[in-house]
Amino acid sequence: MEQNKKIKLIRTAVMVAVLVFAVNLVPRIFNSEANNLIGSKYSLKERAEIMNRDCPFVIDENTRLDSVTAPGEDILQNNYTLLLEHRDNIDVEAFQNILKPEITTQLKAMPEAEDLRKTNTTLVYKYFDKDHSFVTDIVMLPGEY
Repeated sequence: MEQNKKIKLIRTAVMVAVLVFAVNLVPRIFNSEANNLIGSKYSLKERAEIMNRDCPFVIDENTRLDSVTAPGEDILQNNYTLLLEHRDNIDVEAFQNILKPEITTQLKAMPEAEDLRKTNTTLVYKYFDKDHSFVTDIVMLPGEY
């Protein structure tokens, strides 16, 4: 049973990392159509407001992007719900250890993320369980991506 939970956790973490960038963030922030709306001349708060137009956004059967916020001048925060998981069933350390390297890899491969790096933006990925209980934050500092 414990092995099944770990396999499900790994699958979810990898899926979230890949799909967040491929399906959600890239088209909303960086494609040519969105560049006119969300270019570097806009604040993070304005970018978050534009991204929130499509929220909530279901990433996969277990993951939903609920909202994007800019809690600070140089912080962009993505708020997710793990739709099928309860906090007590998640190995938070394993989740972080799997997901952070995937997010790092995706961001480093995206030339479009350069604007966020140049503006010294910290990216925060905040996860909640199906009961809206806090699970974990994954923080990406500009030097990490």
